[in-house]
Amino acid sequence: MSARPDLPFETSEAQMSRPAAPEPGGPPTGLTAAIALSALGALLTGLAPLLGLVVPDMPAAFQAWPVLLLLALIPAVLAGLSRRARPALAAAVLLGPAVLAPGRLAHDAQLVVDAGLAARPELLLPDTLDPLAPAFGTWVLLAGHVLTLVAGVLALIAGRGLFEHTAGTSFGGDPFSGLPVSDGAPHDSPRAGEAGAASAAGARRQGLLALVLCATAVAAVGLLMGPFISDDPYLLAKSVVDAPVAVAVGSLLLAIAVPAAAAFTAGATDPELVRGGLLGLAAGLAAAVVPPLLSVAVLPRLQLGWGPVLGLAAAVALVALAVVGGRNPDRDRGDVALPALTKLLRTSGVLALAAGALAITSALLPHLEMPSWVDDPSLYPARLLWPGGVVLVLLGAGLLVPRTATALRPALTVAWAMLPLAGAAALDTVLTSTQVAGATAGPGAWTSGAAMVLAVLAAIVAALAGGVERDDVDLTERDWRPVVAVPAGISALLGLAAVLLPVLAAPGYTAPGVFTEFGTTSWGLIGAGAAVLIAAVLAARSRPARAVALLGGAALVMAARALEFPLTADRTEGGSPALGLWFALAAILTLLITAILAARRD
Repeated sequence: MSARPDLPFETSEAQMSRPAAPEPGGPPTGLTAAIALSALGALLTGLAPLLGLVVPDMPAAFQAWPVLLLLALIPAVLAGLSRRARPALAAAVLLGPAVLAPGRLAHDAQLVVDAGLAARPELLLPDTLDPLAPAFGTWVLLAGHVLTLVAGVLALIAGRGLFEHTAGTSFGGDPFSGLPVSDGAPHDSPRAGEAGAASAAGARRQGLLALVLCATAVAAVGLLMGPFISDDPYLLAKSVVDAPVAVAVGSLLLAIAVPAAAAFTAGATDPELVRGGLLGLAAGLAAAVVPPLLSVAVLPRLQLGWGPVLGLAAAVALVALAVVGGRNPDRDRGDVALPALTKLLRTSGVLALAAGALAITSALLPHLEMPSWVDDPSLYPARLLWPGGVVLVLLGAGLLVPRTATALRPALTVAWAMLPLAGAAALDTVLTSTQVAGATAGPGAWTSGAAMVLAVLAAIVAALAGGVERDDVDLTERDWRPVVAVPAGISALLGLAAVLLPVLAAPGYTAPGVFTEFGTTSWGLIGAGAAVLIAAVLAARSRPARAVALLGGAALVMAARALEFPLTADRTEGGSPALGLWFALAAILTLLITAILAARRD
């Protein structure tokens, strides 16, 4: 029969002809097989060290296999316990470890290439520099990763029907069925209420996505760093820059997979997919970063490296975000009452003004009181406070003007990273000088610290204002815009390279960074890279004006990074531009081009 023209959109012929998802009578067969393969893969990876990994046999430095087995079994156990009551959650849990499996497979392939350079004391401890041939245990270990990947694929296939049945729009369903209909209905009508509910859910998912990306950006940086510090010639763990090819490829795959998988799951509409996906990703991340920490705790010859610490902190954050993201939006709606949008914008503006003013003041005040025979090393990093201070003063003033407040608000949620980028470098110099040269902290050090705190608070309040703005004003849930997403992704990669690589090179000078001389400065670099990454991701799903502001704020952060060379090059003799400077300039250019593309309405 034909559809009547007076039927609403939801009962069109296309919708009527689509068969309804069947009520699940239990977990699908594919899910059961996926859980079984995941458990088998965990057994293989956990027990492989007991079978001998190389010839001649080189046992592990300590009995780590029980911990390895326990970490590997966590996803399978969670999925098994949820299989009957919550099959969608069980399927989602297996996705995270599967996404990380290619990176871990490449990482462990170093045992085949040259096990002596693997630096894996939880698996083997070489006592010779002679070549080591892979034994049966190595192939068992690699097979375990392959089974984990296959289990994730089966879980994804089985989960399509489960997620469609649970939420209808998670993936594979009608992409328009969850969008609010804007047909001129009054705001108190049922359809307007549904639109407002959808808008609130969209704002909630965007906030969760931003937090998840923050955590996984930190994890990605940690995965690119060395697992520990050691002078043992048989355990020379290195960062991705200096690591053997297999280890470097595995680390890069893991660093890319973690934020990518987190973005996919955190942006889903199905609470079970969000919760299960983030829990599985946290379990897979823990399995990669806990063994190095355990090695440091057991072996006195090893010293703690920041990489696994960052990864473990991110895994804990993902667990907490999984609990929040898996809540039912219908049940939690209305639980949080936020202040009015105008008050939030004014508060954020005042905080930004205060942060910028303190930063400018810090650039003028002495950061150190040095002994008379030692030069003050804080003069050069303190110069970096000028750009960030001026920008935050201007943005803060703009947020106090009603006509420009909403347009500038997204830029502040990114540009705040300019102050930690500069302030952390100045603070690093202060801490080093007080410990080594007997100096004392001056007033500039305290005001710069206060400026960084106020900048973070201003960004948080501005982000809250964005949630209220979307809930109250924007009733249209946007999808990814490919014309923005592609150049934004390129901009994010260039921005990460700009903060991971030094901008200044000189004979005998090693610039503080993420992979070299890790310290307080490194945290400012991590914050700047995370801010640019999040801005690029959110811009691809934002309205044109908001996307332009986000990308403009990211360009300001990159400009602050690029200004480090002209402002501080005099600190060393023979200073010359390094790769980080060129990547920063390229990031600025691509961000501006992306902003021009984002300004065009579809």
